[in-house]
Amino acid sequence: MEQKLMITNKPTSVQINIQDGQMLPNTTHDRRFVSHLAEQFSDQLATQDVIKNEDPLVYELFHHAFITDQTDMALGMSVIAAGTVGNEYYMTKGHLHESDDQPEVYYCVGGKGLLLMDDLKDDFQALPFSAGTAIHIPPQYAHRVVNTGAEKLTFVSVFHVAAGHVYQSVAEAGFAYLVMDIDGEPTLIPNPKRAQFLNSTTEN
Repeated sequence: MEQKLMITNKPTSVQINIQDGQMLPNTTHDRRFVSHLAEQFSDQLATQDVIKNEDPLVYELFHHAFITDQTDMALGMSVIAAGTVGNEYYMTKGHLHESDDQPEVYYCVGGKGLLLMDDLKDDFQALPFSAGTAIHIPPQYAHRVVNTGAEKLTFVSVFHVAAGHVYQSVAEAGFAYLVMDIDGEPTLIPNPKRAQFLNSTTEN
């Protein structure tokens, strides 16, 4: 749920409770279930089966926008549950920024996983992401966090509100690699959706 953004030129603070997975106050609080990521998970039969039987929570996210007359910084916190759909680990939807000059910083405060970064062309990186790790995400890189651990993964993000979020183009292209549980180990598998996307763009 998103609240109306208010301008304040006074110093402002928020409280982050890592153990309980809460950030107060917040201007946005959303919950994403498997059904919200149905387009992203690779095993569509397993995805539909999970949605039909339970539709569990994959992750929860909070944002607080600090809007002044001259600036628009925002703080985010996301909490990703542990789990898989088929053999694919729970993850965030993944997004680009509408403004192609906007970076973002992610800081992991609990759990372990991978931060995927993909320019949707020829550069893909999957960096280890665990408590104490901070990663700068350059402009024009799609990014997604994958929880490969047995516990929840919690991270904090810092960005400009004006950066905006683009989800659909990332969903259509897919990340270059999927993160799968193979014999109990996180394993990067080439994403067939990417090859299909590249073929379709070449044909057009």
